[in-house]
Amino acid sequence: MIVFFLGSCKREISDIEFEKNVMTEIFPDLIDSICIDDRTVPTPPPIYGEIIYDKEGNYVSTDSTKGTEKQKQEILEWKRNWDSIDKAIEKDTSKLIVAFDPKIKESSKDLKEYLEEHFKGAKIFNPKTKGDSTYTIDYKNIPLKGKFELRNMSEFPKDRYEFWRKKYDFIFAGAIYFTRIQFDKERKYGVLDGGFSCGRHCGIGVRIYIKKVNDKWMIDQIDNTSVS
Repeated sequence: MIVFFLGSCKREISDIEFEKNVMTEIFPDLIDSICIDDRTVPTPPPIYGEIIYDKEGNYVSTDSTKGTEKQKQEILEWKRNWDSIDKAIEKDTSKLIVAFDPKIKESSKDLKEYLEEHFKGAKIFNPKTKGDSTYTIDYKNIPLKGKFELRNMSEFPKDRYEFWRKKYDFIFAGAIYFTRIQFDKERKYGVLDGGFSCGRHCGIGVRIYIKKVNDKWMIDQIDNTSVS
């Protein structure tokens, strides 16, 4: 009984360490693929044409044949302003700070069926983990590729309203999270959930499929699961 118990613990630690290694390897790609610099998202252009509504007052379409010279000039001005902003952002070398909780937890969704559906023929791996399977990733020692820099969620206000409304002395880009990875038995494929929020009502939820190619883990596909 004692030998069996010790053997199970060793396997359990091995499973988690394996996952941590995979997460560490793909982490820079995850951040680069999901984090958004919302400064690069343009505001909607001015309307060009006449808006058409139905009898109930619902929007139907915009008749661009009825566009005015004034509207045309407004659009040109909008484009000039946005081009100027876009160029300034490109030259800006400031880091964009992202809040991150390094404690990686199980997804609230059962990811097994998604793994089997995406990677045809993959057999599900069921780790013999008991109790809390949360682990902590050492993100500070993982070099990132671009302009994003992670800071521990514990450094930010716990109150959600203050979290988004506070005036920080740095460029605050948002918050990101990832779940644990569901692997196949051969540990060639995996799937995890994640998400990025850039405001109280701004963000995306994603499902990330990963695979091992030539002994290197890479992102195979990212599907949006929610948008706000």
